Amino acid sequence: METLVSLVYRSRATRPLNTGDMDALLLDARANNQMVDVTGALLHHGQAFLQYLEGPSHGVAHVFARIQRASQHAGIETLQHGPTPLRHFQRWHMGFARAPDSLLQKLSHEQWTRTVPWLEDEEAASPGLGHLLAFWNQATHTAA
Repeated sequence: METLVSLVYRSRATRPLNTGDMDALLLDARANNQMVDVTGALLHHGQAFLQYLEGPSHGVAHVFARIQRASQHAGIETLQHGPTPLRHFQRWHMGFARAPDSLLQKLSHEQWTRTVPWLEDEEAASPGLGHLLAFWNQATHTAA
C-alpha cells in the first residue's frame, strides 16, 4: 500500500467566479480527483481559495500539476506537503464562507459543515488540517 500524503495550498481567483463557474469547478474536481483516488476539501471566500488534498503521492502530484496549469487562479502558494497517517476525508468537500448559490454547492457545503467538528478533534494530527481550519475560521468571521 502506497503512503498517503497531503498537500495544502492557497490561491486567488483571476476573475470573479459566478454560480456556474463554481458548479463546474466542483463537478470537475470531484470527477478528476476520484480517478486518481484523491480526496480533500476546497474552501472558497471572496476571491480566495484554500485546498487540502490527500491520497497516494502519485495521485496528489497529478491533481496538483493540473491545478497549477489552471488559468482560473494565480498566486498558488504551497503551505504544507508531506506524509499523512490517515485519510481525513472520505469524499471531496467544498465549503463556502457565504451562503452557496446553487443546490450542488449547498449539498457540498452541508457535507463540509458536518465534517468540521470532526476535523477540529483531529487537527493536532495534521498540520494541513490546521491550515484548512484556520482559513475556514477566518473566512466565516469576516463573512459575518
